[in-house]
Amino acid sequence: MKFTWKMISVVALLLAIALSVSGYLVVRGAFRSSLDSEMEEAKEDMRMFGLTVQALCAGELRFGDTDGAVQSMRTLLTQDSSAQQREFCIRDESGAILVRTNGMRISDEMETPNGVIQARIVSDDDRYYVLCTQNVSCFGSTYRLSRIREITALFTRADDDLARYQLIMLLILVVGIGITTAMTFYLTRPVRRISRAAKQFSEGQYDKRAVVRSNDELGQLAQSFNDMADSLETKIHELADAAQRQKDFTASFAHELKTPLTSVIGYADTLRSRVLPQKKQVEAANYIFSEGKRLEAMSFALLDLFALERETPQFRKASTSRLVQDTAASCAYILKEKNIRLETRVEEQELNVVPELLQVLLYNLIDNARKASDAGDIIRLYARQTEGGFRFSVRDNGRGIPNEALERLTEPFFMVDKSRARAEGGAGLGLALCSRIAELHGTSLTFESEVGKGTCVSFVLGGAEE
Repeated sequence: MKFTWKMISVVALLLAIALSVSGYLVVRGAFRSSLDSEMEEAKEDMRMFGLTVQALCAGELRFGDTDGAVQSMRTLLTQDSSAQQREFCIRDESGAILVRTNGMRISDEMETPNGVIQARIVSDDDRYYVLCTQNVSCFGSTYRLSRIREITALFTRADDDLARYQLIMLLILVVGIGITTAMTFYLTRPVRRISRAAKQFSEGQYDKRAVVRSNDELGQLAQSFNDMADSLETKIHELADAAQRQKDFTASFAHELKTPLTSVIGYADTLRSRVLPQKKQVEAANYIFSEGKRLEAMSFALLDLFALERETPQFRKASTSRLVQDTAASCAYILKEKNIRLETRVEEQELNVVPELLQVLLYNLIDNARKASDAGDIIRLYARQTEGGFRFSVRDNGRGIPNEALERLTEPFFMVDKSRARAEGGAGLGLALCSRIAELHGTSLTFESEVGKGTCVSFVLGGAEE
């Protein structure tokens, strides 16, 4: 059973119990109050009746005339108007009936002490009466007086009141259940919206949210659900992107291995199975060597990437001028081969870094700049303090990078110009490695490029110590 119907059932049950109990108590209380009033009135009538009988008996017996007393009591049937309105019975002390009205068919057997009026409810043929009994003593004689007062109308009225209340209770219950149903559906509407959004979210509709406009607990629950959904959607997209990148990485890695290996195997098979002229042999050997070097470079870059994922680098203080000098010395040979000059401008500063990794980062940026530059160009490496931190920049005047390629530069195996990059010995992993090293230092690479005018790659390190 749904929560909404559970609430409606519980409220309906409680309402029915409350109305039943309260109705019973109200009707019973009203009936009891009326019955007590009738019994008190009957007792009062009985008391007055007893005084009248006692006075008559005393007057006649004073002269020793018992028969006269009996005759005087019988005159109550014709002379006493109050007596005529009630059915009664008078017995002597032996139990013989002295006077009895025609309607007095109710048994009056009841132990009654002298001077005490006993009253009880009796019924006869679906009619209800208050039976009152009293013993009266007069000059040695005891008379038992019995009198009934009909209260059938009281019971009939009580039954009518109960039936009327049951009808009213039924109407109230129907109206109450209707109002409860409407209010329950209204109050639980946010819960249904949250449930519907959760179901849609579980089915892959990650953009679905619970629309609840209230400041109560349900509104807060909906907001918490939406915040959770936002976080999950972000994580899901991140996982999907990571899975896609992994898939692209695997495909690119397989492709990058296939091309050089096919060439190496082809040229090696040619050298093994044929006799070639000296020039052709040298060309084949050179191609095998260059492709092998490219595979070696790719393997080393992959090993560096895996090492960064598994090892925790040790940060320590390092001089910026020393870092740039060591990097320039490492690049000297590859720059000299292409007759490219490296221009450096460095402000002296102590930084908390991993010197070896930072040198790899700068080396790769300079090497990429070399590949994009023509012979005789100048590559500039600047390092200076800025408001945001210590900024390193590597700028070249080479071919530049198209805008649509800037966002993919740090993807593994991505190359803007694959043929030229392979000719330069590139494997497409340099900038991916640089990006990971930058992340370890709490920063990221920034690319500024214009086709035909060159590229500037920079990053900003914090932690400078004055």
